[in-house]
Amino acid sequence: MKPLNIIGLTIFFAGLLAIAGYGLFKFFEDTTIPVVVRLGIIAIILGIIIILISLIKERLNEKKL
Repeated sequence: MKPLNIIGLTIFFAGLLAIAGYGLFKFFEDTTIPVVVRLGIIAIILGIIIILISLIKERLNEKKL
């Protein structure tokens, strides 16, 4: 991968992480949201993260072969 692409992706994901983090902070700061909904959102986010990690690992293993 070219260095410029790596820098661009790093900046993109840093911005995405900052916005998502702020959104999650405000989401959990709001006390009017039921606990069940909060737990459901956490489960969805963790599921997406696990799927993305497994896909990235799979792609990296395919490149090494």
